[in-house]
Amino acid sequence: MKLFYAEPAGKWEETLPIGNGSLGAMIWGNGKRECLGLNEESLWSGYRHDKNNHEAFPYLEQCRRLVEQEKYEQAEELIRNHMLGEYNESYLPLGNLYIDFDHSEDITDYSRALYLDQSVSNVSYRINGVKYSREYFASYPARAVFIKLECDKNAINALISFESQVPYKAEYEKDGIKISGKCPEHVDPSYVDDSVNPIIQGEKGMEFHAGLHLLSCDGEVSAGIEGLRITGASNVIMAFHAVKEPVFDHSQAYEKIREQHISDYKSIYDKAELYLGEQPDIPTNVRLQKLRNGEKDNALYALYFQYGRYLLISSSREGSLPANLQGIWSWQLRAPWSCNWTTNINAQMNYWLAQSCNLKECLQPYFEFVKRICEEGKKTAEVHYQCRGFVHHHNADYWCSTNPVGMIYGEEKGEPESVTWSMWPMGGAWLTSELFKHYEYNPDRKFLEQTVYPILKEAALFLVDWLYLYKDRYVTCPSTSPENKYKVPGSKDSAVAVAMSTAMDLAIIREVFGNFQKTCEILGIDDEVLQEISERLSKLTPFKIGTKGQLLEWHKEFDEVEPGHRHVSHLYGLFPSELFEGDEDLTEACRTSLLLRLANGGGYTGWSCAWIINLFAALEDSDHAYEYLKTLLTRSTYDNLWCAHPPFQIDGNFGGTAGIANMLVQERNGKVKILPALPSEFENGYVKGLRIKNGKTVDIKWSNGKLEDYKIY
Repeated sequence: MKLFYAEPAGKWEETLPIGNGSLGAMIWGNGKRECLGLNEESLWSGYRHDKNNHEAFPYLEQCRRLVEQEKYEQAEELIRNHMLGEYNESYLPLGNLYIDFDHSEDITDYSRALYLDQSVSNVSYRINGVKYSREYFASYPARAVFIKLECDKNAINALISFESQVPYKAEYEKDGIKISGKCPEHVDPSYVDDSVNPIIQGEKGMEFHAGLHLLSCDGEVSAGIEGLRITGASNVIMAFHAVKEPVFDHSQAYEKIREQHISDYKSIYDKAELYLGEQPDIPTNVRLQKLRNGEKDNALYALYFQYGRYLLISSSREGSLPANLQGIWSWQLRAPWSCNWTTNINAQMNYWLAQSCNLKECLQPYFEFVKRICEEGKKTAEVHYQCRGFVHHHNADYWCSTNPVGMIYGEEKGEPESVTWSMWPMGGAWLTSELFKHYEYNPDRKFLEQTVYPILKEAALFLVDWLYLYKDRYVTCPSTSPENKYKVPGSKDSAVAVAMSTAMDLAIIREVFGNFQKTCEILGIDDEVLQEISERLSKLTPFKIGTKGQLLEWHKEFDEVEPGHRHVSHLYGLFPSELFEGDEDLTEACRTSLLLRLANGGGYTGWSCAWIINLFAALEDSDHAYEYLKTLLTRSTYDNLWCAHPPFQIDGNFGGTAGIANMLVQERNGKVKILPALPSEFENGYVKGLRIKNGKTVDIKWSNGKLEDYKIY
């Protein structure tokens, strides 16, 4: 289980990522000038302050009346001008560590690899018959990235230096490098083009420190203003840390540190295994190109599966922040979509694989994040809507701002089109779904009582208050279906996003209410909110099916602006929810909707393709599930197997891995399905360690496309 290449990375999307949950590095592997792109999860622009719009609430009722009167454009303009808040802040790169070698002759026998079963990367090559090698790993126990340089002779001559895109100071000393820096107090999202000051350094940004420790070197070491110089060495060992202090004895043997790292990592990684054939000894990029050309390589899907698990272990461990849009690996000061947590699909998709793929150790950062969102969201619920409970919209950053975004820093109203994504108060409610799911997979009464119950209650309280009676039905308004728009009836050119009671709103509400009812029943709690929930559910607007047999996305059968839109939000009740399981009418309406979307070009981004795999797996449609799994790898995957939105977003990796698991086993509404969507292309194979509910694990073996044996334990 390894990714390997016969040449260095030519762009960031070809680098090999390592990480320990908090600290990450992207390895280029260049022979003459090695570069490690470094990240630390807590380096963000901004500072703590209130981004809620305290003038928003008075416009809510007016907005609702406009939607009821079908004056959708006026409602959207009202929201844009009066009900939004500032954009999120941005996740920042720490900097680049350079190792400049004095190689002046040609390099031969080059190899660059990432071993998924050990979480170790290496680079090796020869110059005039002399072998040079480098080894890298990011240790969770030691809280540091380790670098080992080796050579057959005392021929390592190199200059080590550091650069950053934020103001920094690097002090070079014989035992290493001391680094300090200061993050900007504001960075506009990369998609904001007309900002006067997209990056404001200011004085309020967070300060950080980092360092490179030279642990051992058998050559000469000197320090100057250009960097740390190594001369005539055959063995050099270094450790890099940032923000968090490293936890290891500097005199401790490198092999012991390495052994502890691998043991810690394997304690999670080794719990699941997928075999779809022997791994060929061919560079990964060549294999990927062969797959694009139509050649068969089942084993590449198994490699991709384990790579997804590797990436989550590397970017989400206890004590860290949850994996963001790029995991922890980002190299731009204004990263795509601020490299934040986008909670209208992407942040949730990052954790779809955690339960089924035996990675529960990676979930603690997600739970802690939701707790913080809940606390901040109580303020937004009160300020923006005068509702109880907590609300969160579609974006979150390090500061856990929960307001609907859309305003450029210093402006007083939202940007054009911003309502399309910002006016969506369902993000927090969706985030809670993983909490109850965790209890279903890992029954723990203490977790249910102390974590699930209080947060679910706050989500339910908001939804109870957010719903209101309209024509004897409870509705949500204003309501959007994330990032999608419809044509205004009677208008040739106008398109809007604001509507009433979208299918996704209704599904999330029913799921949250249902999960809270189950939680109270298990815990024996007669909560006062239960009566309000029952009353809302008894009159909640039903799902609607259109003239083509499709599940309606909005409250009416509007014409879509983009019939092949990348989001399939209205199918939430099919997957990731189990709400429609067993309901043939709604399930078939979802199937029809999905096929219509795909017939019009849907699934064209990596994460969207991953969602489609999971939807077809839930429909037990093996042919289509495999078709879009193959599409994900051949159309939306970079040579280092990162997912391409484009550009790089990690959610597709995680969603694709979850999709493979769901093709092999599912438990939905109490029904266990073994090989529900096994593609005919996967003739022979086995999987070990996949998880189902109630603390159970599944091993499955199949031959000639038929189930041979399985064990649940």
